[in-house]
Amino acid sequence: MAAMISAMDDAVGLVLDELDRQGLRENTMCLFMTDNGPSREVRNWLDGSQEPYYGGSTGTLKGHKFSLFEGGIRVPGIISWPGRIPAGQVVDEPAAAMDLFPTFLTAAGIPHYGDDVDGLDIMGMLARGEPSPHDAILWEQGDQTAIRSGRWKLVLNGRLVEHEGPQDPVFLSDLDADVGERTNIADRHPELVAELRRRAEEWRAGIEDRWASHWLPRIPDHAYHVQAAFLE
Repeated sequence: MAAMISAMDDAVGLVLDELDRQGLRENTMCLFMTDNGPSREVRNWLDGSQEPYYGGSTGTLKGHKFSLFEGGIRVPGIISWPGRIPAGQVVDEPAAAMDLFPTFLTAAGIPHYGDDVDGLDIMGMLARGEPSPHDAILWEQGDQTAIRSGRWKLVLNGRLVEHEGPQDPVFLSDLDADVGERTNIADRHPELVAELRRRAEEWRAGIEDRWASHWLPRIPDHAYHVQAAFLE
């Protein structure tokens, strides 16, 4: 792990040094972010062990990869653009990886990119300290669905460990007061739970409908045979 971190640090340094050498650093946006959540997959041991891997850590957050609790989806990110983004600025507003593509397009002077692009432009948030453009952010993983709206986070069928049952069918947390999602306060806010659940389930149903009506018919039949052969 130490060797991989060192190699990554060297590689990032080479890229930034080359931008400096070519005089492009001031007007180049550089992004560094992690993958979502530490993986517990047995293959991480690399020695044939079949026990879950606990080499990663989420600190005070709950959950790992394949979980929709914060430990499975919250990631750190660094964006540098010396000509546009103030140095040392800390942004504490919710955003998602899907926001990067429209943000890069806007930064490149391409503000009109159609309705099929997921995510929202967050340049105002990064460069000028504006609030997040999101009214809510939603996630899905297997039968888990989650929604965050402001300080509130609702997780449906939230799992801590893949292949095990959900911790709670409905889990509500106030991330401002409990970022580790230790206490389920769903019983204290029934009206809020009902509204967030409605929005999450309608969004999830829309995704499933879109998949069935728009994308599934485009997958050629031979793709299923390739997948089946791979699984076999």
